[in-house]
Amino acid sequence: MNTSKYKIVVLSSLKDSTTTLLKTAISLAKKNNASIHFFHVKKPTEIVSTDNQLSAKRAINSKFTQTNKEINELVSEFSKKYNIDINSSFTFGNVKHEIDTFLEDINPNIIVIGKRKNKGIAALGDKISKHVLKKKGKTIVIASSENDLKPENEISLGVYNELKQQHSTDFVDEFIEEPLKKFEVVDSNKKSISTSLIENNVDLLLVDRETIKPKSTKSFDKLLSKIDISLVVAN
Repeated sequence: MNTSKYKIVVLSSLKDSTTTLLKTAISLAKKNNASIHFFHVKKPTEIVSTDNQLSAKRAINSKFTQTNKEINELVSEFSKKYNIDINSSFTFGNVKHEIDTFLEDINPNIIVIGKRKNKGIAALGDKISKHVLKKKGKTIVIASSENDLKPENEISLGVYNELKQQHSTDFVDEFIEEPLKKFEVVDSNKKSISTSLIENNVDLLLVDRETIKPKSTKSFDKLLSKIDISLVVAN
């Protein structure tokens, strides 16, 4: 029996590019023998718009069936296409609380979230995305739909400025080993980050958490606005 060494969780609002999120997770899983779990939370206010208990119950049951079918079809499609098992689950409730509870239970090595096209994070909502980014001991991947990872291709890795030698997880240490390509991407006025990435065919950029300080909205959004590839936030 082949036991997965790492766990990858995909957090999706089902409004962002779920295709991009799953392709990113599969690309990483194939590289590092990781399991994948797709998770979705929906706020009750998005389902119930009436005070009538009977009507509310019907609305919840209907939405449950619809959401279950949508997620199962999506996950099944990618699982068959790339020959990889993908678990999935969803729930209704307070989004931040349900995500925290789920992550605590699953304890993943890496969490995949999305970003809006040509903008910063917020595919899960500004507050939720930034809340996830603050998770200590977790590697966060922000998947870009503009230049998404393709499971059938090798991953070309770029490094943003200097990256500390010590990482918080074995996943990152193993992930940046050969045969991945490595490029030092230096942010300067002479050459934009995007230009450097394109010239070196980089499709995944590794960034030190302490370097960009994601808790700072301004500095983090500024970096995201400069690049159009997926980003790995390590340490």
